[in-house]
Amino acid sequence: MPYIVEVCCYTIEDVQRAHRAGAGRVELCADRAAGGTTPSYGLIERVVETVPVDVAVMIRPRGGDAIYSGDELAIMQRDIEIAGKLGAEAVVFGILDETAFLDIAPMAELIAVAKKYDMEVTCHRAFDRAREPHRFLEELIKLGVDRLLTSGQKPTGVEGIPLLGELVEIAGDKLSIMPGGGVRGSNFHPLLDLDIKEVHTGSVETIKSTIEPYQTDVFMGRPDHDDNERLVVNEADVALIVKALQEKAKRA
Repeated sequence: MPYIVEVCCYTIEDVQRAHRAGAGRVELCADRAAGGTTPSYGLIERVVETVPVDVAVMIRPRGGDAIYSGDELAIMQRDIEIAGKLGAEAVVFGILDETAFLDIAPMAELIAVAKKYDMEVTCHRAFDRAREPHRFLEELIKLGVDRLLTSGQKPTGVEGIPLLGELVEIAGDKLSIMPGGGVRGSNFHPLLDLDIKEVHTGSVETIKSTIEPYQTDVFMGRPDHDDNERLVVNEADVALIVKALQEKAKRA
């Protein structure tokens, strides 16, 4: 298995920046404020066709908890099918039940759909809000999930290193543990002591709009959101993480 930095991306510009920085995979999402939801089909298609990087598509019909209705599960199934037809390499989803444990039956159904299109499956950080992490991981392995994105049930991946180490030991070569959550070039190095080959980052920077302000009292969204600036992938920071992981690969 190759060493890979995965970057959370919300726009085609994000993907281009991540690729230039050396990322091996992008997690394609919409709605940054919600922690990522399913992106548009147009964005998936454009990325697959124009940027030579593996694409993992977030399959999440809304923000909030990971308990889904029958209608929402049907939407997720259709989104997985479309991601597969558009050429994505992976899909990302997680489903909990009301006890905050993995909801096995719908997870199995969605995994089966993904596998029809030869896509890998990542379970996202719903895991970090769940009970019994060791049991949860064992169930993911039984279901054939390829990868778990987790901060070790802590606010950041670095804080979660104790549990991450336990998860890596349990998973072995049956499932890849991919640390994420606040991973940046400045704090990443303690994670290198873990037996991992993948890391997830959402490193961003703010850039200002080049438009000359005119209607300053009119807002495209909430009034507390500045329409004259936006967040983009921090290319330089991602490159630092890529370099560090590549050095780890050389020592392996």
